Amino acid sequence: MGLAAVTSRADLEVYAPSGMPTGKTVTAEQLWQEFDRSLPPNVWVSPLENSKYEVISAKWMRRTFLPALKVQMKAMWEKRLPQEDSAANCNGFALVCRLMLNLSAMDAHASAPATATVIVRQEKAFGGLYASMEDHCVAYVLTDEGPWIIEAQSGAYTKIDEYPNRGTIKLVSVH
Repeated sequence: MGLAAVTSRADLEVYAPSGMPTGKTVTAEQLWQEFDRSLPPNVWVSPLENSKYEVISAKWMRRTFLPALKVQMKAMWEKRLPQEDSAANCNGFALVCRLMLNLSAMDAHASAPATATVIVRQEKAFGGLYASMEDHCVAYVLTDEGPWIIEAQSGAYTKIDEYPNRGTIKLVSVH
């Protein structure tokens, strides 16, 4: 398994697994239809920037990406980054998950991955995080098995229809 790395000024490295299977894409219109089908009513979805998006292989996600995400999160936790009022919070971790998917897609010369950041009210425990009753960020990934929600901090995932906080999703940002 090859990995691409990006180093930032803060001496943080983000590793993205290579070997992302490609070829299954959806148009922006089809992605909008998927959002309409899988999200509760009245959820705001950001405008889409691309005309097509890569659908991610669920098999690759399970075997390659999620283990790499767990290693990435462990490395970030070991840096003891401050979480309160900092970028090292749930939003930052969801963005790292999406960055890893984007880097993997770049390495594969693929379309932009069908992934987004989701803001949800965490009313029920999920992925090792308790029900905080506060806003929380998770990642959305359209796989060939349908849409998933990923808790980036633990690497836990579920189909969106089985996500315990699906009914409290507020916003989906594809940017």
